[in-house]
Amino acid sequence: PNLATLPDGRTVIIATPKQAVVRALDPDKNGATIWEQDIARGLGGGAGETVFGGAVDNQTIYFGLQLGNGLVAMNLSTGVEKWFRRLQNPEAMAAHKGIVAAVSLIPGVLFAAGMDGILRAVSPTDGSPIWEFDTAQEFKTVNGVPAKGGSIGAGGPSIANGMVFVGSGYVGFQNGVPGNVLLAFAPAF
Repeated sequence: PNLATLPDGRTVIIATPKQAVVRALDPDKNGATIWEQDIARGLGGGAGETVFGGAVDNQTIYFGLQLGNGLVAMNLSTGVEKWFRRLQNPEAMAAHKGIVAAVSLIPGVLFAAGMDGILRAVSPTDGSPIWEFDTAQEFKTVNGVPAKGGSIGAGGPSIANGMVFVGSGYVGFQNGVPGNVLLAFAPAF
C-alpha cells in the first residue's frame, strides 16, 4: 500500500491485491472506500496482475502489470486511468513478460524492472521510454565473482544519492530467469 495526500488535502491509502483492483481508502473513516478501479489486462480479476506494488506522486498512481505486460497510470483523486503503455520485450526473453517488481518513482522518471530483465526509465506523463538497460547478461563484477542477470522481481529499483540500484535474477512463482547480480547505475557526465 501507499500513503498519499489528495489535492484537497485528505490522506488516502492506495492498496491493491494481486488481482489489480486498486482502491483508495480513507483512513479517517475506518478505511471506507473512496474509489475502486480494476486495471487488470491479462485475465478477468487480474490473477496476479499487480504483484509487488506501485508508486504514487501528488496526482498519479503507477503500477506495473504482469499479465498485461505493461505500465499503467491512474488519477490519484478519481482512479480514472490516465495512460497504459504495453512493453516491448526482447525476443530472447519473450516467455518472461510483464512487471512483477514494485515500480519506483523520482521527479520526472518512473523506473520499472521487468521479468524480461529490462530495467526501464519512462516518463511519468505518458509512459514513453527515456532509457532502458538489459540486465539479462553476464557481468564482470567489482569483486571478481561471476555474475549473470535474469528476470527482475520483488523489490523494485532503489534510488539513492543520484544512483539507481537493482537486483537481477528472480525465479518466483512467475517462472523467471535466475541470476545473481546487483547493478548500480550512475548518471553519465
